[in-house]
Amino acid sequence: MITEEIIREVIKENDFSLSKKETIKREKEIPLKSASIIVVTGIRRCGKSTILQQLLKKVKKKIFLNFEDTRLEGFELSDFQKLEKIAIAEKINCYVFDEIQNIHQWEKYVRSAHDKGFQIFITGSNAAMLSRELGTKLTGRNIQTELFPFNYLEYLRFKKGKPGIISSKNYLTNGGFPEYLVTTDAEYLRNLLRDIVIRDIAVRRNIKNEHVILRLALYLISNVGKEVSYNKISKIIGIKSVRTTINYCDFLKESYLLDFIPRFSYSIKQQQINPKKVYAIDTGMARANSLSFSEDDGRMLENAVFIQLRQHSQDILFFRDEQSECDFLVRKNDKIIFAAQACWHLTENNLKRELLGLQNAINATGVKNGIIITFNQEDKFGKIKAVPFWRWVQNNIF
Repeated sequence: MITEEIIREVIKENDFSLSKKETIKREKEIPLKSASIIVVTGIRRCGKSTILQQLLKKVKKKIFLNFEDTRLEGFELSDFQKLEKIAIAEKINCYVFDEIQNIHQWEKYVRSAHDKGFQIFITGSNAAMLSRELGTKLTGRNIQTELFPFNYLEYLRFKKGKPGIISSKNYLTNGGFPEYLVTTDAEYLRNLLRDIVIRDIAVRRNIKNEHVILRLALYLISNVGKEVSYNKISKIIGIKSVRTTINYCDFLKESYLLDFIPRFSYSIKQQQINPKKVYAIDTGMARANSLSFSEDDGRMLENAVFIQLRQHSQDILFFRDEQSECDFLVRKNDKIIFAAQACWHLTENNLKRELLGLQNAINATGVKNGIIITFNQEDKFGKIKAVPFWRWVQNNIF
């Protein structure tokens, strides 16, 4: 239980600290004038609170509470009534709640406040924990959106840079976590990964051997762009149950640390049982936590392409047949709309392979055409174009 005095103190300090931040405009559009509860999810430290600050800059009267503030430790459902008392007294009808999933039965108050006419914005770093309550108690009352670390265009804005090979290489190396880009201290990204795995996953999911899931996360982040099977992972990490491995991978995905894409198949069952390819949500995060990744330019580019695609779609796949492979397919309304290879540098040795994989994917899926995304090469091979990463992201990527 928290006193009203402490709540007032936290509100006052948060309002002051928010107003002093310098920010850049993000690509993500979030509706301000909506009758729905606005929910923003994404990995820790990617700028969720900041984007809401931008959105609500003209809203003078609002209450911002970060439920990971140690002064709010022990905040209970009943304490929301003290908060509402303050809001009514100050004639405030806008709430911004950060990491609200930490509060047991939070959805009960949010529903009640929404019914009373409060405008409510929620942020959280675990999609599943928020979605569970949103899907039951708040169905039809919320609009959900995802936020990620800076994409390349946002990175340019942040760095006041120009598109080209130098800025794109720097982006591939450093990624898009705002605070890291200020300090470039790799220890920040190592600590962030550890905090996500230990605090957000192991503690909340009551995983007793936290070092096992940490080893799993580090193994996967060292193998981005590669196919992984749950059986093989279980043996390598020493996890007895394959089901446990699947659950742990799901937890890592829900925290936005990693993502997994299935192999294309017209059979849903086959898609589920085939090995998946793993990617990190940020290339800087992967580089800081894996020596093998930082030394592989090709995988760094491939992961960056995935990040760009993931910011526009949740339905991404890869293609493989007996002869070839295509890195990315994007599906919309059960139809493949985009096919791409990621290749750092096209040579006589790899050009035939890249074209074959793309052409076979086009033939198998019916997608109209494909593209090869390179670091800095531009060319055309029949209907297939090769385009530099930095140029591709400036255009409509699909």
